[in-house]
Amino acid sequence: MKFYDIGIQTSLSEGESSLGQIIEFAEMFGFEGIVICDKPEVLNQLKEAIKLAEPKIEVYAGVKIHAKNPQDMRNLINKCREEADVVIVAGGDYDINRAACENSKVDILSHPEMGRIDSGLDEVSVKLAANNNVAIEINFGEILHGYRKGRSFVLSHIARNVMLCKEYGAHLILSSGARSKWDMRDPRELIAVGTVLGMELNKAFDSMSAIPEQIILKNKAKLEGKIITEGVEVVE
Repeated sequence: MKFYDIGIQTSLSEGESSLGQIIEFAEMFGFEGIVICDKPEVLNQLKEAIKLAEPKIEVYAGVKIHAKNPQDMRNLINKCREEADVVIVAGGDYDINRAACENSKVDILSHPEMGRIDSGLDEVSVKLAANNNVAIEINFGEILHGYRKGRSFVLSHIARNVMLCKEYGAHLILSSGARSKWDMRDPRELIAVGTVLGMELNKAFDSMSAIPEQIILKNKAKLEGKIITEGVEVVE
């Protein structure tokens, strides 16, 4: 089975480890591919670094958008959507969570519960995510770097979002959320965490294999001009 870790950050933006170190650990853990999602302003630099690295695994150049408000989010997405392999929106603020779920140009909403006293999602936003093919991320980094009572709140909020996604058919993505090579985990460890949070085992596997692969392949086809718009594909 092919496993993918989506949403890793490197020292090009908010991460601590170099691209080479991240690739080395991903190869060691047996990943088929990874998506580096640094800030939009370093996307071209990231693409060049990936070329120079000559990785043995698939390495894709994505972006993680930290928006001030929904309009700022939309502006940033429009600037990078046609260049990035994957677009992730950093969640936490409810208005941004909701706007991301409404926007089919978004691939993944990351950690919607971050910094909140609730899960950051409700029935309406999760239904929108399902309709717009926006996956909701379970970010292991949120759990790893949480402390005591704070960690228990994060776990309960994520478990609620798992339940909502299961009920309304939104996709879930499991990721390490790594900002350092030491944050990275074996995919089976992350899958085990997913099951503890309420995911069925087959869905947990899908969240690190079939679903990220679908996102990557769909966007790759769009960037190569093989998909003109949703549902319209160029046949060679």
